[in-house]
Amino acid sequence: MAIRDRLAALRRDVRGPAKAPAANAGGDSGPSSSADTAKVSVIVPVYNAMPYLTELLNSLEAQDLDASLFELIAVDDGSTDFSGEILDVYAARNTNFRVIHQENSGWPGKPRNVGMAASQAKYVFFCDADDRLGPQALRRMVDYANENNVDILVPKMVGIGGRRVQASLFERTVKDVDLREVLRSLSPQKMVRRELLVKNGITFHEDKVRLEDGMVMSQCYLLSQRTSILADYDYYFIRTREDGANISSTPTIPEGYTWSVGEIARILTEGDKDSDRAKLLVLDLYRRKCLRVYEPQRFLKFSPEIQERWVAAHAEFVDRYIPEDIDIQLATPFKQKTQFIRNRDVAGMLEYCKLESSLQPVARVTGMELGAAVVTMEVALEHGEMDAVDLLVRRRDGSAERSFPMLRMDNEHANFRVDLPYSELDEFSSAIVDFFTEASSKGMTGKLQRVTVDDQLDLPEQKDHRRPYATIHGSLSLDLRR
Repeated sequence: MAIRDRLAALRRDVRGPAKAPAANAGGDSGPSSSADTAKVSVIVPVYNAMPYLTELLNSLEAQDLDASLFELIAVDDGSTDFSGEILDVYAARNTNFRVIHQENSGWPGKPRNVGMAASQAKYVFFCDADDRLGPQALRRMVDYANENNVDILVPKMVGIGGRRVQASLFERTVKDVDLREVLRSLSPQKMVRRELLVKNGITFHEDKVRLEDGMVMSQCYLLSQRTSILADYDYYFIRTREDGANISSTPTIPEGYTWSVGEIARILTEGDKDSDRAKLLVLDLYRRKCLRVYEPQRFLKFSPEIQERWVAAHAEFVDRYIPEDIDIQLATPFKQKTQFIRNRDVAGMLEYCKLESSLQPVARVTGMELGAAVVTMEVALEHGEMDAVDLLVRRRDGSAERSFPMLRMDNEHANFRVDLPYSELDEFSSAIVDFFTEASSKGMTGKLQRVTVDDQLDLPEQKDHRRPYATIHGSLSLDLRR
């Protein structure tokens, strides 16, 4: 359905008490009917968010939390695709929806600040216009936050449209999450006590600054008396847009992005009273936000100019925030890459990335047999050059792992065989195990690569308590539960 037709249909669908829409830039539908009673204000910056915007608005209409206990404050940042008009239609049929129209600012920071300033609720929940909520999300979040006196609530997120989320962060509900753990998530989709923001003068950068949400969240985490992860429900569905219009998909300028990482590092360094912990927090930040640039499949595709700019920008960051005596905390290959950065050695980084790339082969199990005393596997490796390869067996919960040498079956092809005696798998009994390959060459060990199941392979049937299977992503696992 065309957007104009959808807009007309929505207008025909308006029911009940209606507020006059404010379609012009600079308009404001006024305080919502829930402004004085809302426990949470959902703050949404909107710019050209169709057709996804209606999914979000429908999900807010479907909330099972009483409308008097929440409000939507949507700030239209000068949209040109009917997003503003769509918002007005929804505000006309939902008295707890407020729409503020403003001239385009070009970045989510100002709309979020405008939304915060308009809220009187105990909590604000930052939401993006192209995402959506589960129907019980707000009620569950508000109830948990009130019952446990939470300052910041991190709801379980689910990726849609190919969006990846940190699933390990949401394995269980945690009332008091460790600061180092929660800093893995710097995106703004959190419910935050509004007083914490107002009392400390925390606002978003309003100019075009990358990671401005991370700057806000890092300040909030440092000041929070209780930050909780709520993982008992699929609360928030975060999307990768088909049109590639997510801010995170826009080109990254090395100097600007690294400056933003430096701002977060400054906030952590100055805000954490535990200086030793602060160093580790900054090291984690550096590993996540800087060193990922040097993934071979990414760094090797950059032009020579961009490669040099990344190394130069990161060298300044390392000189300021990563003392050499903390390098020992970095594992391979991060430690080696940091040395190349310190030395401004672009050529060395390139050679290292090329070698690392050769140690990331695609691993497919092409044969598997559950024998009387041993599991035998045949594995084909593609796109790699290595001196040796091990098969790593890891318990699903990560509590145990063991490596087994893989033997090359022929010199012409990268086909390997590995035997796993049941007697050596005892530590994995009553558990699910996953399989990885670990290649090495010239003294360097590559990243673990998940073993997948060849499309032509029929896995053996369950034998005793051993059941091999392919996961939803096609990876090989073995269920050893009795």
